[in-house]
Amino acid sequence: VMVVNIGADTTEISILSLGGIVLSKAVKFGGNKLDEAIVSAVRKQYNLVIGAKTAEYIKFELGNAIKEKEHFVSVYGRHIVTGLPTKCDISSDIVYDCHIDFIHQIIDSMKIILERTPPELSADIIDTGIYLTGGSSAIKGLSELINSETELHVNITENPSECVVRGIKKIIESPKYAD
Repeated sequence: VMVVNIGADTTEISILSLGGIVLSKAVKFGGNKLDEAIVSAVRKQYNLVIGAKTAEYIKFELGNAIKEKEHFVSVYGRHIVTGLPTKCDISSDIVYDCHIDFIHQIIDSMKIILERTPPELSADIIDTGIYLTGGSSAIKGLSELINSETELHVNITENPSECVVRGIKKIIESPKYAD
Protein backbone atom coordinates (compact mmCIF):
# COMPACT_ATOMS: atom_id res chain seq x y z
CA VAL A 1 0.00 0.00 0.00
CA MET A 2 1.21 3.52 -0.76
CA VAL A 3 0.09 6.15 1.75
CA VAL A 4 0.59 9.89 1.32
CA ASN A 5 -0.21 11.80 4.52
CA ILE A 6 -0.32 15.55 3.90
CA GLY A 7 -0.09 16.69 7.51
CA ALA A 8 0.12 20.14 9.03
CA ASP A 9 3.91 20.52 8.97
CA THR A 10 5.19 17.56 6.96
CA THR A 11 4.06 15.28 4.18
CA GLU A 12 4.96 11.63 4.68
CA ILE A 13 5.02 9.30 1.68
CA SER A 14 5.32 5.63 2.60
CA ILE A 15 5.16 2.19 1.05
CA LEU A 16 3.76 -0.31 3.57
CA SER A 17 3.87 -4.09 3.28
CA LEU A 18 3.15 -6.87 5.76
CA GLY A 19 2.57 -4.39 8.58
CA GLY A 20 5.89 -2.57 8.14
CA ILE A 21 7.38 0.38 6.32
CA VAL A 22 9.32 -0.62 3.20
CA LEU A 23 10.15 2.89 1.97
CA SER A 24 9.37 6.29 3.42
CA LYS A 25 10.12 9.91 2.62
CA ALA A 26 9.20 13.01 4.62
CA VAL A 27 8.76 16.28 2.75
CA LYS A 28 9.33 19.28 5.00
CA PHE A 29 6.07 21.07 4.32
CA GLY A 30 2.38 20.47 4.72
CA GLY A 31 -0.92 22.26 5.06
CA ASN A 32 0.46 25.03 7.30
CA LYS A 33 2.97 26.00 4.60
CA LEU A 34 0.12 26.26 2.10
CA ASP A 35 -1.76 28.51 4.54
CA GLU A 36 1.34 30.69 5.03
CA ALA A 37 1.67 31.04 1.25
CA ILE A 38 -1.94 32.24 1.06
CA VAL A 39 -1.39 34.77 3.88
CA SER A 40 1.67 36.11 2.06
CA ALA A 41 -0.03 36.26 -1.35
CA VAL A 42 -3.14 38.01 0.02
CA ARG A 43 -0.94 40.53 1.81
CA LYS A 44 1.07 41.21 -1.36
CA GLN A 45 -1.80 41.22 -3.87
CA TYR A 46 -4.60 42.85 -1.85
CA ASN A 47 -2.73 44.76 0.92
CA LEU A 48 -4.78 42.73 3.38
CA VAL A 49 -3.58 41.04 6.57
CA ILE A 50 -5.46 37.82 7.32
CA GLY A 51 -5.00 35.16 9.98
CA ALA A 52 -4.25 31.46 9.74
CA LYS A 53 -7.92 30.44 10.13
CA THR A 54 -8.95 32.69 7.25
CA ALA A 55 -6.13 31.33 5.11
CA GLU A 56 -7.26 27.78 5.84
CA TYR A 57 -10.83 28.74 4.91
CA ILE A 58 -9.56 30.21 1.62
CA LYS A 59 -7.49 27.05 0.97
CA PHE A 60 -10.51 24.77 1.20
CA GLU A 61 -12.93 27.12 -0.57
CA LEU A 62 -10.69 28.17 -3.48
CA GLY A 63 -7.80 25.70 -3.44
CA ASN A 64 -7.66 23.50 -6.51
CA ALA A 65 -4.78 21.43 -7.88
CA ILE A 66 -6.13 21.82 -11.41
CA LYS A 67 -6.52 25.27 -13.00
CA GLU A 68 -10.19 26.11 -13.33
CA LYS A 69 -12.38 29.08 -14.14
CA GLU A 70 -11.65 31.96 -11.77
CA HIS A 71 -14.03 32.46 -8.87
CA PHE A 72 -13.90 34.45 -5.66
CA VAL A 73 -14.60 34.22 -1.94
CA SER A 74 -15.14 37.19 0.39
CA VAL A 75 -13.01 37.41 3.51
CA TYR A 76 -12.33 39.98 6.20
CA GLY A 77 -8.96 41.27 7.26
CA ARG A 78 -7.04 44.39 8.17
CA HIS A 79 -5.96 46.74 5.39
CA ILE A 80 -2.21 47.40 5.58
CA VAL A 81 -2.38 51.09 4.67
CA THR A 82 -5.45 52.23 6.64
CA GLY A 83 -5.22 49.69 9.47
CA LEU A 84 -9.00 49.31 9.34
CA PRO A 85 -11.02 46.11 9.01
CA THR A 86 -11.88 45.45 5.37
CA LYS A 87 -13.83 42.97 3.31
CA CYS A 88 -12.10 41.71 0.16
CA ASP A 89 -12.85 39.23 -2.63
CA ILE A 90 -9.97 36.76 -3.03
CA SER A 91 -9.36 35.14 -6.42
CA SER A 92 -8.97 31.40 -6.94
CA ASP A 93 -6.11 32.14 -9.37
CA ILE A 94 -4.02 33.59 -6.52
CA VAL A 95 -4.59 30.43 -4.45
CA TYR A 96 -3.74 28.17 -7.39
CA ASP A 97 -0.46 30.02 -7.94
CA CYS A 98 0.38 29.61 -4.22
CA HIS A 99 -0.29 25.87 -4.18
CA ILE A 100 0.85 24.47 -7.49
CA ASP A 101 4.60 24.44 -6.73
CA PHE A 102 4.04 22.68 -3.39
CA ILE A 103 1.72 20.15 -4.99
CA HIS A 104 4.24 19.36 -7.72
CA GLN A 105 6.94 18.84 -5.06
CA ILE A 106 4.70 16.26 -3.39
CA ILE A 107 4.03 14.52 -6.71
CA ASP A 108 7.75 14.50 -7.58
CA SER A 109 8.53 12.93 -4.17
CA MET A 110 5.83 10.32 -4.79
CA LYS A 111 7.43 9.46 -8.14
CA ILE A 112 10.84 9.06 -6.48
CA ILE A 113 9.39 6.62 -3.94
CA LEU A 114 7.57 4.72 -6.70
CA GLU A 115 10.82 4.43 -8.69
CA ARG A 116 12.55 2.88 -5.66
CA THR A 117 9.71 0.47 -4.88
CA PRO A 118 10.48 -3.22 -5.52
CA PRO A 119 8.60 -4.59 -8.58
CA GLU A 120 6.60 -7.09 -6.50
CA LEU A 121 5.18 -4.29 -4.39
CA SER A 122 4.61 -2.05 -7.41
CA ALA A 123 2.16 -4.61 -8.75
CA ASP A 124 0.15 -4.39 -5.51
CA ILE A 125 0.18 -0.58 -5.64
CA ILE A 126 -1.17 -0.72 -9.20
CA ASP A 127 -4.03 -2.88 -7.90
CA THR A 128 -4.82 -0.91 -4.72
CA GLY A 129 -3.78 2.60 -5.74
CA ILE A 130 -2.49 5.45 -3.62
CA TYR A 131 -4.17 6.45 -0.34
CA LEU A 132 -4.26 10.15 0.51
CA THR A 133 -4.71 11.18 4.13
CA GLY A 134 -4.31 14.38 6.12
CA GLY A 135 -6.38 17.55 6.04
CA SER A 136 -4.85 19.09 2.92
CA SER A 137 -5.55 15.96 0.87
CA ALA A 138 -9.09 17.35 0.59
CA ILE A 139 -7.90 20.08 -1.80
CA LYS A 140 -10.12 19.89 -4.87
CA GLY A 141 -8.59 18.24 -7.92
CA LEU A 142 -5.61 16.81 -6.04
CA SER A 143 -6.56 13.19 -6.63
CA GLU A 144 -7.19 13.88 -10.33
CA LEU A 145 -3.81 15.58 -10.74
CA ILE A 146 -1.97 12.75 -8.96
CA ASN A 147 -3.86 10.24 -11.11
CA SER A 148 -2.88 12.03 -14.32
CA GLU A 149 0.78 12.28 -13.22
CA THR A 150 1.19 8.70 -11.93
CA GLU A 151 -1.56 6.82 -13.82
CA LEU A 152 -2.51 5.17 -10.51
CA HIS A 153 -5.90 5.11 -8.83
CA VAL A 154 -6.08 7.58 -5.94
CA ASN A 155 -8.18 6.90 -2.83
CA ILE A 156 -9.05 9.68 -0.42
CA THR A 157 -10.00 8.48 3.03
CA GLU A 158 -13.22 9.49 4.71
CA ASN A 159 -12.54 12.51 6.95
CA PRO A 160 -8.88 12.68 5.92
CA SER A 161 -7.91 15.14 8.66
CA GLU A 162 -9.01 12.64 11.32
CA CYS A 163 -7.67 9.36 9.91
CA VAL A 164 -4.40 9.30 11.90
CA VAL A 165 -6.26 9.89 15.16
CA ARG A 166 -8.85 7.25 14.24
CA GLY A 167 -6.04 4.77 13.49
CA ILE A 168 -4.39 5.41 16.84
CA LYS A 169 -7.77 5.00 18.54
CA LYS A 170 -8.24 1.64 16.82
CA ILE A 171 -4.77 0.49 17.93
CA ILE A 172 -5.42 1.54 21.53
CA GLU A 173 -8.84 -0.14 21.65
CA SER A 174 -7.77 -3.39 19.97
CA PRO A 175 -6.61 -6.13 22.34
CA LYS A 176 -4.39 -7.73 19.66
CA TYR A 177 -2.20 -4.58 19.63
CA ALA A 178 -1.96 -4.37 23.43
CA ASP A 179 1.47 -6.03 23.64
